[in-house]
Amino acid sequence: MRKISFVGVLPVAALTVFQPAFAQTEDVRKAAAKAKEEHITAHGRAQPLKDSAVIGGRLGLTVQHNPATINVIQRSVMEQRGYAHAEDAADSAPGVSSGGSPGSPAQMMMRGFSGNQVLILRDGIYYGPTTMVNRPLNSFNLESVQVLKGPSSVLYGQGAVGGTVDMRTRDPAFDGPHANALVSYGSFNTWNAGVGSSVPITDTLAIRSDFSRTSSDGYVAGADPHSNDFTTTLLWHPSKKFTARFGVDYLTDRLSTYYGTPLVPLAQVHDGVGGLLSSSKGLGVSRSSLWRYYNAKDAKAGSVNVTPTLHLTWQPTENMTFHNKTYVLYAKRNWNNAESYSYIGSAGQTDAAGNAIAPGRVGRDRFYVYMNQHQVGDTLDGQFDFHVFGMKNRLVVGGDAYYVRLIRNRGFPDATYADSVSLSSPESTAVGSFAGEYPYTKSPTTMVDAGIFMEDVLTVRDDLRVVGGFRYDWLKLDRQNYSQTGAFNPATSFKGNYNPANFRIGPVYDLTDNISLYGVYTTAEDPPGSNIFLVNKGQFSRLSQSRQGEIGAKGSFWKGRLSSTLSLYDIRRTRVLVATGVDSVATAGVQKSRGLEWQGDLTLGKHWSLSGNVAYTWSRYGSFHPSASVNASGNEVPNVPAVTANLWGVWSRVADLPVDLGAGMRYVSARKGDYANTLSLKDYALVNLFAAWHAYRGVTVYGRVDNVGNKHFIQWADTSYPSEVMLGAPRSFSISVQAGF
Repeated sequence: MRKISFVGVLPVAALTVFQPAFAQTEDVRKAAAKAKEEHITAHGRAQPLKDSAVIGGRLGLTVQHNPATINVIQRSVMEQRGYAHAEDAADSAPGVSSGGSPGSPAQMMMRGFSGNQVLILRDGIYYGPTTMVNRPLNSFNLESVQVLKGPSSVLYGQGAVGGTVDMRTRDPAFDGPHANALVSYGSFNTWNAGVGSSVPITDTLAIRSDFSRTSSDGYVAGADPHSNDFTTTLLWHPSKKFTARFGVDYLTDRLSTYYGTPLVPLAQVHDGVGGLLSSSKGLGVSRSSLWRYYNAKDAKAGSVNVTPTLHLTWQPTENMTFHNKTYVLYAKRNWNNAESYSYIGSAGQTDAAGNAIAPGRVGRDRFYVYMNQHQVGDTLDGQFDFHVFGMKNRLVVGGDAYYVRLIRNRGFPDATYADSVSLSSPESTAVGSFAGEYPYTKSPTTMVDAGIFMEDVLTVRDDLRVVGGFRYDWLKLDRQNYSQTGAFNPATSFKGNYNPANFRIGPVYDLTDNISLYGVYTTAEDPPGSNIFLVNKGQFSRLSQSRQGEIGAKGSFWKGRLSSTLSLYDIRRTRVLVATGVDSVATAGVQKSRGLEWQGDLTLGKHWSLSGNVAYTWSRYGSFHPSASVNASGNEVPNVPAVTANLWGVWSRVADLPVDLGAGMRYVSARKGDYANTLSLKDYALVNLFAAWHAYRGVTVYGRVDNVGNKHFIQWADTSYPSEVMLGAPRSFSISVQAGF
């Protein structure tokens, strides 16, 4: 459920861009402590341009002087807008939209790319292909959600072409004990709760722990998602030269098991819902199927994830700093569902038991996956400040390596349809057991990567900087497949060695102290698509290649009351694979994307503020045949809207009372829902309202209404499930109490 509400009165310290605590100076900490008692009107902006964002690289550049499009959504903004999950926050950045199904949850689209072409990090660490490992993360445990647009091979060793999203957890503070709490209740029996505290144990040792839980019956009754996230961080800062940070994240969840609503032929089913989609094949959504749950009653989609990390920072001199991070991941994930729902329009179809399926019913499959993932990795880098021919220069050099072992067991019935249910009143039946499911097929995959990298910024003049970077990797992949009899399958198994080399280069020129122009050229080289843990022998021999050209401007005006960013980009990706089913891929050849993104934030006096963004995206395939019967060459990429726009407004301290009022709008233009472009998803606009009462010092009560007009819309069309679409959430209400001391 997407929530778009508004920021009210926020602490100044909350608008400071998050940096790891080990990177903060004592002066910064003192300033933050002093500022926390002050209040200003916040207006949902991504961040001040003079602050830096860790997602932009290791050089410590400010957003203004980084030749890339960067947005940071702070914790305070997430709290006030009611973003329960990290992807809700990412949606507020220009040109970002999220969706996906329980099979590939919490997916994001940006710059025309989605799935594994948008890299998801946790505290700067890569844990595997997005469609395989990403989970809806509770925002209560996060300090910020940071978004970097465009290819990121140079920075993170993976070539996510559309962009990168980093979920940054909270750090302890040394200025005294702090506590936070949240409780929220809303429509569909939705609960969000969290409690956290930060305690300085000594002058040099502090600890922070946060626990959060989200649960709901789901806006499609029966989906029943919930998650529990516990994070704790121990920070040791014995001197100005050395810091150690140890953190543990323990997440358990049960995803929503709503896989979609079936498409039906409107010539046979005459109660089609208007305003949702158009189809050249005459398909639509039946009104009797709205908010119906077609999965099995004991469907499963859950995980357990444990990720301990250790960061060490040593600064032997003012001009030299070393940083090392070591991490381990253990994850256990499982799915066991009826995932694909096909309307049966004529007689002749049978289920797995041999029973005839009556026309007008919905045929269902079964599919289960059980996986275990183990990963260990380390990154070491050094930062050096020196002069080159009298010009200031900062150089970062380093290397990293990781080992991933993923064992994936899966199975499904031999029959096309395991069983069937009613379209209007689907029966609540068990997942069951069917011929062909057991024993399962097994696919252990091992990936080892080692890389060296460098980043550099040369200050040619006070108003001109040149930023560059380079990375070279040694990637080894061992993909094995075993049949249901346990026999090794050499026809689909393979081993590969790959050596991607990528760079970025771009100047940043200051028109004034507060206005900068930039340009950048970036390359990326990565596993060619879909999911590197799913591809089989013969599906690729070389990595996919990408390049992006981007120009832009960033500036603040009117004594800082107005800030704005503008970027234009052009991306081309070749040797592409795309997922065409839950266990299949096809060669797309080329994908092209170009567009522009604008963000603006305006403060009017003490009580009024406006913030908004708009993005235009043009994205097309080159030569692409997703199946023998479909030629999608030149077609639009599914789920990519040409235009997305967000607008926020807030009136704080109404009539000098402790009350805030806010409203917002999100617009998403029409998108294609399939590779053949026969299915078009209609555009939609959602309006949201909120009111806040600052009841006591540090305690605020919020009331929200999301999707005020109760707009029916399609949020996502998963191309792996072409017979169904994912409906968005209807109108909902919530009330919450937030406290911070």
